[in-house]
Amino acid sequence: MHLTRSHIIRLLGGLALAAGLIYLVLRKAEWESFAEGFASCRWGWVLASMACGLLALVLRGLRWRLLLLPFDGGTTRRLSISAYWVGNVFNAILPTSGEWVRCGLVTREKNKFDHVLGTAAAERVIDLLTLAVILGLLAIFGWNFIGLFVTQNIIVPFIAFWQRPDIIQSVSLILLAMAALVALVWLAAKKFRIFSRLKDFMIGILDGFSSIRLMPGKSCFLLETVIIWSLYALQVWAVALALGLSMLPKDALLLSAMGSIASFIPVPGGIGAYHYIIALTLGSLYGMDWGKGLLLATLCHESQLLVAMGCALGGWLILPARKS
Repeated sequence: MHLTRSHIIRLLGGLALAAGLIYLVLRKAEWESFAEGFASCRWGWVLASMACGLLALVLRGLRWRLLLLPFDGGTTRRLSISAYWVGNVFNAILPTSGEWVRCGLVTREKNKFDHVLGTAAAERVIDLLTLAVILGLLAIFGWNFIGLFVTQNIIVPFIAFWQRPDIIQSVSLILLAMAALVALVWLAAKKFRIFSRLKDFMIGILDGFSSIRLMPGKSCFLLETVIIWSLYALQVWAVALALGLSMLPKDALLLSAMGSIASFIPVPGGIGAYHYIIALTLGSLYGMDWGKGLLLATLCHESQLLVAMGCALGGWLILPARKS
């Protein structure tokens, strides 16, 4: 992947944001509680959490393959899984870069890059909708306990952020610029080859996004989505058991959903953002001291990072056999 100036700026900006969040996390840490929890940790449960993470990554690769099949029925399971694994670790370096990497790895003559990129966008939208559904269900069925926290820490700040005059102005300008760009591309496509290619690329992405409607095995896709998010909850639950914490399934599901929000914050690998959100949730909802909350977040995040790195290495080793 070729790094441009914008990539470098985004990377440095993400690292700065991550550093700020890490500072907020460490400033409130109770290190004695952290050390005690670490010393008494039952590592067998941490390994179980890592196994759940590995299985989730396998299923994500298989689920993505269903979106690819309408464009290339010859996409193998090994190719979709290995490409997903390699791309996933790139997201830990530069947010969203992994989508471009994995799409490039599976692109062949039958499925053009723009189509593949559209499937990745479709998958992201599905994940976002799934996260919204989970948070909504948790708020409905546990409103007294969870709803207030979700409202105060997610909904209200989200609405307040988008109501800021500077944000409204910036978003309006961006939308106008995007609309003008699309209009320019469409109008100039007949006269200039470069605009014609850009127009075809945009249409290709939209065609790839339509794979949601065209893919075979929609029920299988739904089942895999449910299992993937269940595995995310089991990851957190296993780490909680490793630390001797009492946790209900809905608690683990809430923490996994809250942790997933960190993936939408533009910091490399969710570093700092994940730790802050998890520690805040545990402290606000369960009265857990910051040190133990930070330990749980650290064990969850760093163990899954190791899984992602191992999978990326394995995926890269089997990629040379993918071409047909």
